[in-house]
Amino acid sequence: MMTRATRRSLSLGLLTAGLATGLSGCITLLPEVKPVQLYSIRFNPALLEKGEVKAPPASPDTKPVDVFVNFDGFPRAAAGDRIVTTEGNEVSYVSGGRWASTAQGQFRDLMSEGFARQASPEVRLGDQGRVSGEYRLDINVRRFEAAYAKRRPTVIVALDARLVRLKDRQVMAEKFISSEIAVRKGSLGPMIEGFESAASRVTVEVIAFTETAVSEAKAKEATTPPPPATAPTQ
Repeated sequence: MMTRATRRSLSLGLLTAGLATGLSGCITLLPEVKPVQLYSIRFNPALLEKGEVKAPPASPDTKPVDVFVNFDGFPRAAAGDRIVTTEGNEVSYVSGGRWASTAQGQFRDLMSEGFARQASPEVRLGDQGRVSGEYRLDINVRRFEAAYAKRRPTVIVALDARLVRLKDRQVMAEKFISSEIAVRKGSLGPMIEGFESAASRVTVEVIAFTETAVSEAKAKEATTPPPPATAPTQ
């Protein structure tokens, strides 16, 4: 004959087993969360077209001109670690993937690397403070996105470049520079490669613009006569 204490003990045991089974079922029924893949881009000459890659000429007698890069602007929606896509007037973010750091910071590092590897010895990025520099290169990024049309993405990197002479704040040259890379597949891998390729190509064009603008500015200064001396007042 089962006593009251035995029945109570049996009931508690069954209740505990039921709770354990229920909790176990909840754990196994939870959906698995897919980790977000992080991506980074770097200056990649291998993605440039033939003729875009050039070896800087070596000349020990060349005196480099310090140019400071000032990132004057970046699209707010694209500046963070989310990968931006657009379709018409709609702006959205890629699901399942993000930049390893901010897109603005990665593009800045990519351009610095490009100047270090591609620029001629006549131009270098200044690193001793703005006071000692001769020119400032203003970079205003307009687009850094994957634009969709008919369900096919095209990576677009576009910016305004402006060279300013620091001693008098005079604008020496301006240019709109852009690159568009069609992505054949809609997966993230080819899209990230498109960003790296477009950013690298834009960087090469910015370097060429800077070298030409600095050269023309120096030539103009060499041929410009000094201002006439003012006569002393009596």
